[in-house]
Amino acid sequence: MSSLKEKIEHANNEAVDRMINAQISWVGMKKAIDTCPGMKKNMVMHAGPPISWERMGDAQKKAVCGAAMYEGWGKSIEEADRLVASGEVELSPCHFHATVGSMTGITSPSMPVFVVKNETYGNYGHCHIYESPEPQKLSFGYVGPESFENLKFIDEVIFPVLSALIANIGSFNVKKIISRALFMGDELHSRSFASTSLFSLEVSQYLFELPFDKATLLAFSDFVRRSEQFFLHLVMAASKALADAANDIPYSTILTGIARNGVEVGIRVSGLGDEWFTGPSGPVEGLYFGNYTVEDAQPDMGDSAITETTGLGAMAHAASPALGLTKGSVEMAYKFTNEMQQICCANNPHYAIPYLGGQGSPVGVDIRKVLESGITPVINTGIASKKGGQIGVGNARVPKEAFKKAIVAFKEKYGNK
Repeated sequence: MSSLKEKIEHANNEAVDRMINAQISWVGMKKAIDTCPGMKKNMVMHAGPPISWERMGDAQKKAVCGAAMYEGWGKSIEEADRLVASGEVELSPCHFHATVGSMTGITSPSMPVFVVKNETYGNYGHCHIYESPEPQKLSFGYVGPESFENLKFIDEVIFPVLSALIANIGSFNVKKIISRALFMGDELHSRSFASTSLFSLEVSQYLFELPFDKATLLAFSDFVRRSEQFFLHLVMAASKALADAANDIPYSTILTGIARNGVEVGIRVSGLGDEWFTGPSGPVEGLYFGNYTVEDAQPDMGDSAITETTGLGAMAHAASPALGLTKGSVEMAYKFTNEMQQICCANNPHYAIPYLGGQGSPVGVDIRKVLESGITPVINTGIASKKGGQIGVGNARVPKEAFKKAIVAFKEKYGNK
């Protein structure tokens, strides 16, 4: 009979292999209500682990109210607040619905989402469309004329063009773009300049075949050109599809989810199924715009850390030394990737980092390695103001408390050897 250690190693190899070798394709665009499993007509999905309305952070609360107003459920923030507090509007984490959401993560029924398929295992991931290159956006908790104009433009221009594009293309290999972009300076979380450019090149020939007028196609092209983080949302959906396929493998100690709601950070462990283990969201250290400081910021927030879960973002930070420079130094980029190597079980040969001699990015965070080393996962992220809007970019850490809770649950389930 195999020892517990042998069972864990076998399970971890299986989980990591599923994240490394599965084929991921963008296959469609749909409204959230029509594709996200378990989505309801009165539901607003949010980033992070489960949280009550009373405990939810300011930026995320504002975004929930903004979504309720966008759906026509309330005419003001105050009216929307009452609807949510009464339970008429239901709240649920994006992760519960094969979905992830940027920053506040707010996704309501009529919002369009990318549909990405794990071709190898048959499951899907979803993520809303990148909203705007400007800081005044609902995903960062800003509620105002600008955010509603953003959503209207997405619905009337970007969604129809993307729908026609993918219908014409059939399917789009997301991992191919990721692999190429890592060689061009992206780490695919805080920096997606190259991947967005590659996306534009890949789809440009199909634009001429679409049944839209010149003004619409110009508006679409200009939006993608200005939205340097556009491709991140496809990467998030793809990473969700990869991570979900690696979840629920008995005995595995590999992370299959990191999610933050501005109050708590949650982790999900493959061998422990869909249970989330939490610790407090910490401050984000990095580059603050203008005169903003950490005192103005909502603590760490967003589902985009699904990218770190699958070997991108801070795991691949060494692929993006320029990003390290904006936050401190080039050396920081190498430091983070080297640290993450110590808590991961493998390297992804498909996510090669040129500045490390083609070594694959670290993948497969092992909760045992985290607790043994004292090193917790780094997250590359944006920074949201408590009052709404983007005020910077930086880095945060997953709290050690979440890992302590997870290892206790693992020992209770599988034994204490």
